[in-house]
Amino acid sequence: MKQGFRQSMAWLHTWSGLILCWLLFAIFLTGTASYFRQEIQLWMEPETHVSRPDTQTAQRAYDWLQQRAPGAQSWTITLPGPRDPVVQASWREAGSTARRGPSEILDAGTGQVLSPRDSNAGNFLYRFHFELYGMDRITGRWIIGVATLVMLIGIVSGVITHRRIFKDFFTLRPRKGQRSWLDGHNAAAVLALPFHLMITYSGLMLLMTLLMP
Repeated sequence: MKQGFRQSMAWLHTWSGLILCWLLFAIFLTGTASYFRQEIQLWMEPETHVSRPDTQTAQRAYDWLQQRAPGAQSWTITLPGPRDPVVQASWREAGSTARRGPSEILDAGTGQVLSPRDSNAGNFLYRFHFELYGMDRITGRWIIGVATLVMLIGIVSGVITHRRIFKDFFTLRPRKGQRSWLDGHNAAAVLALPFHLMITYSGLMLLMTLLMP
């Protein structure tokens, strides 16, 4: 009975990894790159490199909005930071019920409107990571959530299947074909196990309100 349970866990571990490994790889890759999405976006928009913030940056943005949208219901000014040299100026028209209003990118040094190329590179990486950019948002998040749950199942079933996983961590048999690959797999799995558990669990918690009834 015990051997049968471990064999069934081995089957589950293998197929849960094979079916979704490429999607999970893309999710991890874009998630890692998303940490640098602002730098990537800046690199892809050389038109914004001329922006140089100074002590009058906020006043220039305020004056620009006074001219551009004097009757707006509200204004939002996002000042430059260490990772973004431009000013984001947006406003909501009076009576508007839209979640987002019009916006413009301003040169922090002159207050003039900038027109960078529409690369959207950084946002693509960020949105792909948790909703598969280009798909319907809810559908994409469901797919990500199911893939994350399957990954958690793969991790747990892998630990159950390899009952000597921590002992085998110290075993590496070179030039033994498939056995060498399995030893390498075990070593990599033990090293990354805390990270994989935490990143999978936290991902499910972030999507919990969508996945749970």
